[in-house]
Amino acid sequence: MADKIKLLYVDDEAANLNVFRIAFKRRYNVTTCESAADGLKLMEEEKFDVIISDHRMPEMTGVELLEKVGELYPDMTRIIISEYVNDEIIRNAIKKFGFTGSVGKPWDADELVELIEKK
Repeated sequence: MADKIKLLYVDDEAANLNVFRIAFKRRYNVTTCESAADGLKLMEEEKFDVIISDHRMPEMTGVELLEKVGELYPDMTRIIISEYVNDEIIRNAIKKFGFTGSVGKPWDADELVELIEKK
């Protein structure tokens, strides 16, 4: 059996992290954290295949986090989650920084799986 995809989900709302973990823990190796700073620290210690981040967070937005992740780990799949997926900032970031894609809140599990497993 192939190893599970190792995924990091960053969101400042603990309830969102719990729902995500429950929804995907059987399919993926899921790690969660509540801030961009904690996510960056985790990535120094562990290798992840995919990072998914909420956009609207205090201190550092998801776009800023995924931009930084792209500089540090250019081969990592990067997905942004936002209530505002049609926001110009999100659309431009996907093009400019090469994010794999975006998913709206509330997210659709099938849509997320498709982006996570996109090659």
